[in-house]
Amino acid sequence: MQSEQFERIQDFWSRRQQLTQHELAEFYQRTIAVLALCRPREAASLGDSLADLRHHFFVEKVLASESTSVPAHIGALFLYFKRFIIDQLRKAPEGGGDDDGACDLHAPDDYAQALRDYQLTPQQVRAAAESFITTLPGDLILLLRHCGCGGMPVKELAEQIASAHYHGGKLGLVHKQKGDAGSAGRQIVQAAHRATLLGAWVFNLLKLRVGDSLSELDIEAAQIVLDILCLAALNQHVDPASTQPNLNERPPA
Repeated sequence: MQSEQFERIQDFWSRRQQLTQHELAEFYQRTIAVLALCRPREAASLGDSLADLRHHFFVEKVLASESTSVPAHIGALFLYFKRFIIDQLRKAPEGGGDDDGACDLHAPDDYAQALRDYQLTPQQVRAAAESFITTLPGDLILLLRHCGCGGMPVKELAEQIASAHYHGGKLGLVHKQKGDAGSAGRQIVQAAHRATLLGAWVFNLLKLRVGDSLSELDIEAAQIVLDILCLAALNQHVDPASTQPNLNERPPA
């Protein structure tokens, strides 16, 4: 890989919390393309494909990471990916045991206080999120994971999921806006989103009425609920065979 191409990845990496949707899509595609060159032998011991592992690495260890460290060269990126795979091996349950710890809820301390006004705890929201996800068909779960949580534009999955834009609208996908950590919650409680699957679920969980005038506290609580839902969705295994025919979970790298 030419140095200027990897420098583009480094630039995106350093600004990953402020990227536009177009930049985020390019960042994803470039990173996945580079990681396609890395095939750690440890991955053979995991049930997930390398494509799955690359995607989860990007969402969990690149986008969600609070570290300010940027890989100095392509070898460093490969090392990050290999360490991620080794971590997955350590988390893997033995003998098909319980794997509840595979995706722990790392909620800020103020989550509990913000939810208390709605007679909820983070654990109750997590349980409700997992229950809600089970009501969704496979293609909607994939849209939620990749577009709602991973930040990929719906159009990136249009070739893999039939009527992706229609289903994305029905689900009620929203994205955080640049520099506004609570913007997804602000969008989900707008009138246009209240009748969507996500909007209706959030309103029901927070015991809000569709016609209510909502406060900033309501919007903050909605964002917390969406954040917890994304953690649950990213930990949800989806069998591609259960979705639309010829469905490929991953956007082309």
